[in-house]
Amino acid sequence: MATNPFHQLDVIRNASQKGNIITDCYRLMYNKELWMKAYAKLYPNAANLTKGTSEVIIDGLSLQKMDETIEKLKNGTFRFAPVRRVCIPKANGKKRQVGVPNFKDKLVQEVMRMILANVYEPILSNHSHGFREGRSCHTALSQIKNTWKGLTWCIEGDLKGCFDHMDHSVLVNLISKRIDDHRFLLLIHNALTSGVIETSTYHNTDSGTPQAGRISPLLANIYLHEFDLFVEKQMENFDKITDPMDKIDQRMKYVRYADIFVIGIAGCKDSAINVKGWIKDFLEQKLHLELREEKALITHLENPIPFLGYEFRKWDERKGTRVSYKSHKQPMRKTTLSGAIKLEIPEKKIKDFAIANGYGNLDNFKSMHRANLMNHSELEILYTYNAELRGIANYYKLANNYHHLDKLFYLAESSFLKTIAKKRRSTSRKVASSMRTHKQGALCLVRKDKHGNDKLHQLVKLKDMPKHHGAIKVDEYEIYNRTDFKKRLLAKACGTIEGQKGPSH
Repeated sequence: MATNPFHQLDVIRNASQKGNIITDCYRLMYNKELWMKAYAKLYPNAANLTKGTSEVIIDGLSLQKMDETIEKLKNGTFRFAPVRRVCIPKANGKKRQVGVPNFKDKLVQEVMRMILANVYEPILSNHSHGFREGRSCHTALSQIKNTWKGLTWCIEGDLKGCFDHMDHSVLVNLISKRIDDHRFLLLIHNALTSGVIETSTYHNTDSGTPQAGRISPLLANIYLHEFDLFVEKQMENFDKITDPMDKIDQRMKYVRYADIFVIGIAGCKDSAINVKGWIKDFLEQKLHLELREEKALITHLENPIPFLGYEFRKWDERKGTRVSYKSHKQPMRKTTLSGAIKLEIPEKKIKDFAIANGYGNLDNFKSMHRANLMNHSELEILYTYNAELRGIANYYKLANNYHHLDKLFYLAESSFLKTIAKKRRSTSRKVASSMRTHKQGALCLVRKDKHGNDKLHQLVKLKDMPKHHGAIKVDEYEIYNRTDFKKRLLAKACGTIEGQKGPSH
């Protein structure tokens, strides 16, 4: 085995890309440099300060703890603890269940994930976009926008209880086709079957991926990779199974993000119905999963299709070109329909965002002050609005109707002024007047920087946001490197013993 574990990960990635079976994954987990990388990745997450079913939390973690866990892995005595399941309130007043694994188990799973990712990332489908390096909702939407030209029907798919119903034996069997390492496969099986504890009662986990597990999204992609391969095979064969007398240009496109997917078809509706039937049978028979029938719709692409918070539909933009004909001396103008896909922001999403963040009502444009921000400083209030507005503008940067966010920004500005006015016991007009004296047309707060100079802090405007043009490209995979974090951890934690506080950052 290579001395440098990150070089070994590259070797694994290259071997997997060539179709080779991967061995010796388990022994790679003995290398502490991988644990340093995993620790650095997990530490910034505040959720890791939550206790699981043991008393081990991030501040109690030390190199000694790492060594102890590695030794348990070596002698085969390491076991994942049951995940603590708790209920947390939702915005609508209801509650949802979440799993809280302890930090030690998260760390082990992160090391496992790093190894598994290098085995599978090179071979996962280009049509899969959820929970992958360099991929996102934007790459999924861009694939639709840039490759679905000239399609007529869309099949919407949503897998029912996907992450809770994945068959453990099917999953481990699938992984065993790529990884020939009994101990590593057993470790995955142990993670899957560690169980959950709810109100002091232990429950078996007979199916599904570990709740809130670092490894769970990747395991889901590995499981659904078989579905991706099946759909890709149907795409290849789609034109071969049609009536040769039917002169319609039949094509098929596919995009999946986690447990939801869309399939576009150039052809008749009967073809779309047949494809949906093949998909339903494959999921049930091979993966033991079900389509959520109420959401498994077949819709003509002239109508809007909801996907990842956007809506998309066929946009028959008229394009004029000059064409030369032998029978005419001068080129003639020819008009064609593009059949391109338009991505749009649903109006309801904008209205719901305004209400959820306390800006007010977009229907009557009645803004509100935000009582929950009154104890914050004026600068904190401005930063809160800016973060929210930048977030939604960035998410919808691919939309053809991006400019529709203008009215949301205007409502947010009015809400901001009312909030500051309430805090100052003043009026919105007076606040606006005082804040616009520093920069024409912009609301700004002035504060001193560390050198004593005035610094403007501006409420963001939509026109100042960078508008994206063209496709979102998939980034190259992350290359693991040693970081200064490891040096700091070694320097601060080498002497840590039981009962002392771990490294502080």
